[in-house]
Parts: sequence; structure tokens; C-alpha cells
Amino acid sequence: MGKTTVKAVSLAYGTTGGSATTKLMGVLKGLSIGQDAPESTEIEAEFYDSPFDIFYDGNPVTMTFELANYELSELPALFGGSYDAGTQTYEAAASAFTSEHAWQLNFGRGHAALYIYKGLTIGTINKDADGSLNFSVTITALVHTTETGAEAVDHMYKIVGTSGTVTWSSTTQPTSNPKAEGFYEKDGSNDSYRPTWDTTVVDGKTYYKPVTA
Repeated sequence: MGKTTVKAVSLAYGTTGGSATTKLMGVLKGLSIGQDAPESTEIEAEFYDSPFDIFYDGNPVTMTFELANYELSELPALFGGSYDAGTQTYEAAASAFTSEHAWQLNFGRGHAALYIYKGLTIGTINKDADGSLNFSVTITALVHTTETGAEAVDHMYKIVGTSGTVTWSSTTQPTSNPKAEGFYEKDGSNDSYRPTWDTTVVDGKTYYKPVTA
């Protein structure tokens, strides 16, 4: 039975081709995923109006979003530069910087996740219309090859299915920093949740974590 996959709940990254388990502790605004149609090259037939054959070149999957409410300590791994914990200062890279990571976008309904094996990642600073200072992020899926020789296999992305549905548990509550501990909070309705922005526990507030049945 088909599933409608909606409600992105978290984005994580990791080593190219490996597990993407480091959650991006920010807010993703305007998240978009797309892939252009393949480009075609016609091989003309000498005595016919129709082409003899058509070759197709595939285009990569791209993911774009605005990263807001980010931790400065996370930026060097993604965008280069350095972070000084003593002064809580991020020093940006002096030249264009790209990084490569595995990326996994987890969903709350339908299939479990979209996984990109090797995502070329670049971010540029941007101040949006509502006044917040964000990073415009583009992740481009590159071909990741496993094995060598005749057994080499190329990968770009995969959709991870799930046998159950995601539910939200409030059994465990944060100890000190809900955001750093990966908790979520309700976002305006009973069936909508988002990563919490709270860096300290708010008295009387209930926090949640996703659980896959």
C-alpha cells in the first residue's frame, strides 16, 4: 500500500556513505527538494527522420533551505572556518568552502526518511525579510561509489521505509538543555511538532521525542 510522506521532523548528517546521526540543531525554513529532468542527446539515424537512439544524463537531487536559530559551534563542520568556545565566536572561512556529508531527512508520517549518500554542502550568510540572520544552504547529491572494479556500485539517494508510524513520547524529559538533547515541542496543534529552541528547561512545559513503532 502506498504512503504519503509528509511532516519533516529532523535533518541529520554524518560521514559520506555512513550513518547520518548528528542532528542539525537549527530551524529549517523554506525546505525544498527537487531534481531536474534528465538531459537527452539524440543520436541521428542517417536515413530516417527519427533518431537512432537517445542517451540520457541524470541530474542530481538538490535540497535547499534557510538555516535559522543555529549553534555557532556547528558551523565549521558544514561551512568551514573556526569556532572559539571561550569567546563564543565563529570565524568564517575567508574563501568559498564546501563540505561533503551523508544527509538524512526524517519524516513524521509515511516513509521514514530520505537519505543522501554524498551531499556537497555549501552555505552563504543571508538576512531574510523578517530580520533574522540565516545561512542559505544548498545540498547537492553527488554519486557515491562503493566497492571497486567489476563490483563497483554507484549510489545517489534512497528512501527509507518504515513498518510503523512515528508517535510522540513525553515519558522522558530533558535534564538541562532540551535543544542539545534533541527534544521537540508541539507546534500549534496536537499532531504537529518541531525541534525545540529552548536551551534551558521551561517549568511546566512538556517536551517530546519521536518513537517509531
